[in-house]
Amino acid sequence: MSRRTGAVTPSTAAGGVKVGKAPVKGKRPGSGVGDCNQFLKDASAQERPNLFMHKLRLCSKSYDFSDPESETVAKEKKRSTLLEICEFINAPAKTCCLVSENVLAALFSMIMTNLMTLNEPTTNGVEMQQGSEEEEPALFCEAAYSHMELVMEILLRLVTKGDTDAKMMKKHLNTEFVSAVLGCFTSRDPRLREYLKTILHRVYGRFMAYRLFIRKAIIDIFFQFTYEDPRHAGIGELLEILGSIINGFALPLKEEHRQFLIKSLLPLHKPANVAAYHPQLCYCIVQFVEKDERLAEIVMQHLLKWWPHTNSQKQVLFLGEIEEIVEIIAEGEFTKIMVPLFERVAKCLLSPHFQVAERALCLWQSPQILELIKQYRGVIIPIVYPALVVNGQHWHQSVQSLGEQVLELYLDIDKPLIDECRQRHQEQISEDQQMKAAREAKWKAIEEVAKTKKPVQ
Repeated sequence: MSRRTGAVTPSTAAGGVKVGKAPVKGKRPGSGVGDCNQFLKDASAQERPNLFMHKLRLCSKSYDFSDPESETVAKEKKRSTLLEICEFINAPAKTCCLVSENVLAALFSMIMTNLMTLNEPTTNGVEMQQGSEEEEPALFCEAAYSHMELVMEILLRLVTKGDTDAKMMKKHLNTEFVSAVLGCFTSRDPRLREYLKTILHRVYGRFMAYRLFIRKAIIDIFFQFTYEDPRHAGIGELLEILGSIINGFALPLKEEHRQFLIKSLLPLHKPANVAAYHPQLCYCIVQFVEKDERLAEIVMQHLLKWWPHTNSQKQVLFLGEIEEIVEIIAEGEFTKIMVPLFERVAKCLLSPHFQVAERALCLWQSPQILELIKQYRGVIIPIVYPALVVNGQHWHQSVQSLGEQVLELYLDIDKPLIDECRQRHQEQISEDQQMKAAREAKWKAIEEVAKTKKPVQ
C-alpha cells in the first residue's frame, strides 16, 4: 500500500481483500444501527453522510486479536470497512462528506479510538533499544496490523488532503490529538512508527500553529527518556523528524535553538542504549554544526565529558561522530579542540578492545582530518606517538598494521619530529623505570624495618 499517494487497490491492501467483494451480510457487529453493507460510492448524496457515520462507528469498535478464533466475521467486516474508507477518502472533500463537521468529528474520533490501542508504555524497552542488529523487532500480529495499517493510512491521507477546510481540520486535529499521535511512538512495531513519523512530519509542515507545540512535546519526551525512563521505542523516528526541522532553521540560529541542542539533543548521548538511535542523533548534531561551526567546540566538550569509559560499543559510536564533526569544521575551530580531542584519541589507541583502537586509527584515513593533522603535527604527534608505539605490540593484527602505517606516514612527513618524539619517549620510559625502582626500594626498606621490630607482647 502506498503510504502517501494513490488509491488503495485490492492487490496492495493489507490482507488482499477486494473492495468489490460481496460484503458480509447481516447487521454491523456490536451495534444496533441497521446494516451498512452498502458501499459509500454507491450511496446517494443524501444517504452518504449517515452511511459514512455508521461505518465510522463500526470501525471504532475494538477487538481482541490475541485470540485469532474470536469474532472473525466482525474483525473482517471492520477491516474491509476501513479499506473502503481508506479508498473513499481520496475523493474530493464534498463527495466524501468531509465538508460536514459532524462527519469529520466522527472520523477523528474513530482514529483516536484506534490510536489509543498503541498508546501504552513499551515493555522491555531497555533491552529492545540496545541496538543489536540481530534482534527481531516486536511486531503486531498480522491481523491486528492489517487494521492499524489502514487506520494510519486514513490519517495520513486526511492530514495531506488539501481540499479539506483548514479551520475545520484544526478544530479536531488539535493539540490533544497531536499529543495522542506523539504518545503512540511507544509502539513496538517499527512499521507503525514509520507511519507515525510521516504523519507527524506532514502535520508539522501543514499546520504552522502547532510547530512550537510539537517541538516542545518532543523535548519533553527526550527529557523523560534521558533522565527518568529509558523505555521508549520511537526516539530514532522522532530524531528523524527533527533532522528535517533543524535543516530548515534560519540563520543565524536563535538562542532557543542553541539551547535545544545543548539541553535536549546532547544529553541523548548519555543512555546506555544510544546505539539504537545514534545515526539519527548524529545527523541532527552535524546539521547544527553545519549551520554554526562555533557549536563544534560545545559538542566536543560534551562528548569528551560524557565519554563512555566502560562501554566499548559507545566509544566506537562517539569516535564515528567525532570524525563527522571534524570533517566539516574550519581550521580555526579545529585548533580549539585538537588538544583534548587527541588526548582522548591517544587513550583509545591504548584500548585493549580492538574495535575501539581500530576506529581511532581510522581517523587518519579521512583526507580532511589527515590534512589538519599534518598541518598541526607539532602539537598532535607528541600526544599520540607513545600510544602508536604501544600499538605495535597490540594483540590484534589489524590494529598493529594500521598503527605501523600511521607511524610510517609521519616518518615520511616529518622524520626529525618523529626522532625527537622517540627520544622523549625513551627518556620518559627511563624515568618511569627509575621511579618504579625507587618505589620498590622504599617498600623493601619498610619491610626490612618491620621485620627487625619485635612484636608487642
